[in-house]
Order: sequence, then C-alpha cells, then structure tokens
Amino acid sequence: MKIRVYNVVDGEIFSYQLPLLIGEIDNSTDDGVINVQNRSDPHGQKLEWPVVEGCFKVLVYLKSGNNTISLLYEDEIVTLKLVHEDPHFVNFVRPVYVMCSDDDGYFQGPESTDCSPNSALRRIIFGAELIQTFTAEKMKEHGFGRSTFQLEKDANNNHTCHLLRSKLTLEKAYAMSGNELWSYFAKELMSSDLNDKDKCKWYCFMSFTRYNPPDNAEIPKTHSEILKYTKGHTALGGGGLALFGTGNLHTWAEGLDQLYSKFTDCRKIDRRKFMDDSAYREYYWANYATGLGASLHELGHTFDLAHTSSGIMARGFDDLHKVFTVQRLKSGRNSRESQRYSNSSISRTPSTGSIESVSLINSFEGQRRYKDVCYGSPYKRPSHSNTKNNVYVPPPPLVVRVETSFKPVKSPSTLTLSVKNYDGTETQETISQEELNNREAFSITTATTSGEEDLNKNIHRRERRPSSCSSVSSVSSISPTSSTPSTLPNSPDEPDLRLPEVHFADDGAHWFRSSAVILRFHRWFNKPDVNNPKKHPVLSGCRIKSLCGLRIIEIRSDPEGLVLQHWEFLHEMTPSEFTLKKSRIKTIPEGAKTISILAQDRYGNILKKRFKVVNLE
Repeated sequence: MKIRVYNVVDGEIFSYQLPLLIGEIDNSTDDGVINVQNRSDPHGQKLEWPVVEGCFKVLVYLKSGNNTISLLYEDEIVTLKLVHEDPHFVNFVRPVYVMCSDDDGYFQGPESTDCSPNSALRRIIFGAELIQTFTAEKMKEHGFGRSTFQLEKDANNNHTCHLLRSKLTLEKAYAMSGNELWSYFAKELMSSDLNDKDKCKWYCFMSFTRYNPPDNAEIPKTHSEILKYTKGHTALGGGGLALFGTGNLHTWAEGLDQLYSKFTDCRKIDRRKFMDDSAYREYYWANYATGLGASLHELGHTFDLAHTSSGIMARGFDDLHKVFTVQRLKSGRNSRESQRYSNSSISRTPSTGSIESVSLINSFEGQRRYKDVCYGSPYKRPSHSNTKNNVYVPPPPLVVRVETSFKPVKSPSTLTLSVKNYDGTETQETISQEELNNREAFSITTATTSGEEDLNKNIHRRERRPSSCSSVSSVSSISPTSSTPSTLPNSPDEPDLRLPEVHFADDGAHWFRSSAVILRFHRWFNKPDVNNPKKHPVLSGCRIKSLCGLRIIEIRSDPEGLVLQHWEFLHEMTPSEFTLKKSRIKTIPEGAKTISILAQDRYGNILKKRFKVVNLE
C-alpha cells in the first residue's frame, strides 16, 4: 500500500509554519493510523493521525529553513522535503488576551478543564495558526498560491499572544454592550504598549465572558435566549480590532496533539451550565468550529472584507472543522484505530456543485477521489522498489495534442466561456473572434445571485480598459476607532434544519471570490512595495480613479454591507479608471438609495465610499 500526498510537492516553500497535508493510502478503504514527524526538528513531536477509509489530513510544524517530513503507515514510509521561509512582511496579526482590572483571567469552562490564562494563551495561539493555515489553503483554491497573513513572533521566533490588563472593572464591563466593549478596548489598545503604529491587527479575546442562566429557568433553546444570559461577550471586527468572547474557548485545542480529538468531540454542551454557540448543533466539536471560524470572520472584517452570500464572510465558518478532518463516507463503520481519536464521526454530504461531481459520486471510488483531490497539487506514485526514499515530485507539463488537419476558423466565429462560480452558480459569456482580436484586455465581473431562477442573470461581462501608469495610490485607514465594526450574520431565532442543495469542497469553509481577490492584494498579505506612493484611489463623480491601476471594484449594500457585485482585474495591465453606470450594476436592491463602494489598487490601497444610487451614470 502506497502513501499519496495530493496537495503539496517535494521542495515546496511555505511562508507559515503549519502546513496541511492531504492524501490517501493507495487502494485502501480501511481505517488506520499514520505517523507524522519532522525529522529536522529535534523538538518536533511524532504524532499519530487517523486514517479514515483510506484517507488522511495531517498538520506538521516546520522549523525555519529545510525540513524533512516522514509519513509512516504500517511498513510504508514516504519522505517530503518542505521549506519554511519567513516572508518578512511589515504588517502582522497580534493575538491578545484581555483581562479586567479585578479579574483573575480564568475563562469559563468545566472544572476538569484547564481554564487558566496560560491555557487561554495556548488555545488562542494555536487557533490563530489554524486560521492562518486555512487562509493559505483556501487562497490556493482561487489560484492565488498559499497567500496568508503573518502572526507576531517573539524573540525566540515563536508565535506569541499578549496579556492586556485593562483598566476596566468587571462590573463596568458587564454593563456594556458588545459595541461599547469594542470601542473601549480599541481606544485602550491604541494608547497601550501593544499599539504598533499602523502595522498590526489585534486578534483579541475577552477572558471574562460568562454564561449564567437562572437556576429555575427553562433550558435556552434559541441563540437569542442564550445571548440573553451571557455577559462580557461580543463578536465584532473592523478597523484594526477583531474582538471576541471566550464562552466556548474551553472546547478549543491547546495544541496539535489535541486537534483531532477536539474536532470530533461528540459530547453535547450542557446549556444549563455553558454557552452553546454552535449553530444549533450543540456538540463540543461544533462549538470549536463555530468559535474559531467566527473569530476568522471578525478578523476578515479588519482586512476590509464585507459580508458575502457564501463562505467565511457569511455563515460558512461553521464548517471550519471540515478543512482539518476527513469526513466519513460510510455509515456504521468504525475501526479501533479511529475510535482512539473519536467515539463518533461527523457525517459528510457529497458535493453537488458541478456536473463532474454528480457523475463521480455515483461510485464509492468517485466519492473518494472527489473528497481528497486538491486542485493544482500534482504528485508522483512512490516507487515499488524503494519505499524508504520515496519523494513526491511534480509531473511533466500537460501536453495537448492538436490534429494536423486543424485549421483556425475565421471571423465571425465565436468563443463561449462557461465558468463555475465559487457561490455555486454558473455563468457564460460569448465573445466574437473580432472582439478577441481587437480587444486590449478584459476583466470579469460577477453579480452574486441566490436561487436557480437567478442563475441566468449571473453573467460575466467584458469591460474595456485604458492602459495604466504608476503614480497615485493610497492606504486604507486601520485605526480601530476610525471605522464601525461588523458583527456575525445572525443565527436564526429557531434552528434551521433545511440543508443547502449546493456544497463546496469543504462546504461553507471557503473564501468568497471577491474576498479572495481583496486578500490577494491586501497589504497584510504582501511585502511593502517601494513604488507605493501610499495614496488611495479617488472617487470623482461617477468615476473611480487610480493611476496605480485598479485590482477590484466591489459594490456592497448599504447599510448592511453585503457584497452585491464585483469586478476584478488580475492581468498585468490594470485600468486606471472605472465608471459607475446603472447598466453595469444589476444587483442593487429595489428601493435602495445608497450603496457602498470598495476600490483596491495594485498596492493594496483601499477606497471605501458611500454613493447615492441616483448619481449613477
């Protein structure tokens, strides 16, 4: 039996320390255990990971420089050479644990759980590493490589989380609303030693979140009832601050050795004692997934992301666990090996988001292929003769054979493009040969739709662009107090048992397309450019202008802040001007008087403006 790793190649370079490896045991559908170790790290752990129906997902820490990673399954061993290089970003994310002046810093949890400040720091740091890895993997799905943000490191090159002893008392904190807590801590952080000019985003957790339903009250059934009995809690992000409560921090893993057991912990939360924030799933694993995912959602707002119709910036963060665990396809089947990690398994719904996946799921082997494939991750089968030195290498380039009698068809022939969107819709565009020959370049705009009846409205359109030159750009404000924070999309008042008809590779755990484009060019995801004049795009009348070249224009609802439509410009020659026209924007809600506009240039400098609908050209 051979070990296959799908999503990384030998010699691959990572800008972060915790890569995710996805693979399978060739020709096997059995459960088992795979051992993973970084042989280059003298302090590295040798960890066992479950193999579920022949498939595995593992994480391994990399030290700076070259790393030799070994994967051992029974008597088969595979070795990968992976490299960790610090990208030397100027901007970073700074985790912070906030305690009130008269608080001991312990978070709420069962008596058998370590709820100390030190445990909190470990959980927050590891959680930050997981969402850093998640972001890299999901950016790669969009064709942007493993682009991600950087976490702050200490003098020993280890990720760190700061303790902030606030001047706020518990009594005053419990009397505040979520918005008031966000505003208070934003100002306090700005005036503290943790203010690092404009270089950091704060990823903050409040130690003092407490859930206390009355003893004689009925067990809360809805999310709003749970929040009614919770104090010191919020989920808000914007500017430079993402602030979150710690009501479910006790369900989080402290480190890599706890990850799988925490993400498959099928104990139910006792709502008479502890806050249940799990999207009505009630389990410990679900609280971990929702809590960690929601913290990423709020951090996304600090990266200038708006709410979207799907993905992390919607309620897709509830599915975060699916990125790090293999979802069982068979029912009623657990080996002793898999039971060592969990006494139950999480069900998986196969994808129906494309024609190809529909045909694949008709067979079990097809389900396995669809489940484990990671786009753009070639591999080579291990050699049968030498299992001790197997190394994965990229395959040769794809060669497309063309018939010798082929002749190009002259104008007026047409080319029809069909694209599967990340929100599950399909769009088509027909371009004539004359247009293809005459155009300088074109960009794609996607109007987000919901429901089958709107699919035909979701059309990709070409936009002509003049050539651009480099001279003007800008920096978005990151001061926490200079923007209004955004919260999570509401949980319904009653549990919604309806299942969506369309699923993604990891269901909701993905970046919406426009979110991914913004992150691709965001200043927190790139090295500083010496050519950046640090001037933002400007709005003059109906025209958005930037001599540095525009990368994305996003239209959002106002005041809800939901992405309605976007145009992206990913080619080398970017437009220096974009006109807001009624004919271009088909998704404005009926009766809306204003919309919100985001424009980002090639250097990541951002313009955000409200715009009156009546002023559209």
